[in-house]
Parts: sequence; C-alpha cells; structure tokens
Amino acid sequence: MKKYLGIGLITLLSVALFGCGASKVKAQNEHPFKVLEATYVNSVGDQPDLVETTIKVFIDNKEIKLDSVYFRNHKASLKHKESNENSLFTGSFTASTTLHNYILHSDPKQEFGNKPPIIKTKLPFKLAENEAIVSYFYKDKINYCRILEVKEE
Repeated sequence: MKKYLGIGLITLLSVALFGCGASKVKAQNEHPFKVLEATYVNSVGDQPDLVETTIKVFIDNKEIKLDSVYFRNHKASLKHKESNENSLFTGSFTASTTLHNYILHSDPKQEFGNKPPIIKTKLPFKLAENEAIVSYFYKDKINYCRILEVKEE
C-alpha cells in the first residue's frame, strides 16, 4: 500500500512540475497577416520628466484586429486607425525619465509631496531593446506575433 502511495505521489509531483513549464506564453511563427512596418516615436508632454511613447503597427490583413503591444517593459492597448491600403494600429504608454527621491521622515507632514512609486509590470516575454510582441485574436483564440525590429521615427 505504501508503495502505491509513493508512486502516486511521485507521479503527481512530476506532473505538477512539468506542467509549470508548459504554461509559459510563446509567440507563434505563422500568422494570418504580415507586419509591414512597426515604428515608435517618443515625445515629451506637459511634465518634463515624463516621456510618451507611441507605437504604430501596419499589417496587410484588414480582417485581423490587433489587441495590445508589449514593448520596452510596457504594455499598451492598440486602437485601429483608418488607412487606405493597410490596417494601422496605434498604442501609447507613458514612462518616467528621472528617478524620484523620496522624503522619509517620522513626521508624515514632512513626506507630503512624495510621488507614488512607478511600478513596472513584468512582461510574459523576454524582449530585446527594439523588439515588440503584438497580441491578436484569431479563431476565438489569443495569439502572439513577435516583431523583430521596431524603428524609431
């Protein structure tokens, strides 16, 4: 009886451990569209320590709707823009360019004016500096496409 219990426990643990590796998100190699061009532009807004990055993705299939983009440790929702020949999707996110010095004091009144910390989201992908991943829905399933080079405008 103990022998069967031990074999069952080992089987259960091995299934649990090997199942964790299968849950990683991967980008597929074949897609129902082709990325014609992907560009980004950085612009300074009203606040000088914030930079807004806008990403544009052109694809050749008007039937596909891109959902979001992962770029430089950020995620942004993509919106469809009207274009004559191809489908254009744009998304933007804001990032801080300066490190914030926080005032830590036993008197809470001295800490007034501290900005809340900027929490970076952990992406489910490992990306190079100019790589991006776009997500899209195809046949009621979410898929991912890796863009190897996003060019700066």
